Amino acid sequence: PAPAFEAHWMARAAHLAKGPTEAYRHVKTAMRASFGNTLDEQLSLEAQLQGACGQTRDFREGVVAFLQKRAPRYEGR
Repeated sequence: PAPAFEAHWMARAAHLAKGPTEAYRHVKTAMRASFGNTLDEQLSLEAQLQGACGQTRDFREGVVAFLQKRAPRYEGR
């Protein structure tokens, strides 16, 4: 079981590393902040972070890939 467990998580880590890492960073920021924020503060933060994500090259790549019906090729930018 141990080698299979390690192989599973190594594959999972590789998959995540190929994803929209800037968006992942913003998700982590929002999750960490949620413990101390009021609902209004959290909604405001999430709106700011979504706006920031919408300005990234990875966001544009995701939209273009969707429209072209292909898998996205994220750069982490």
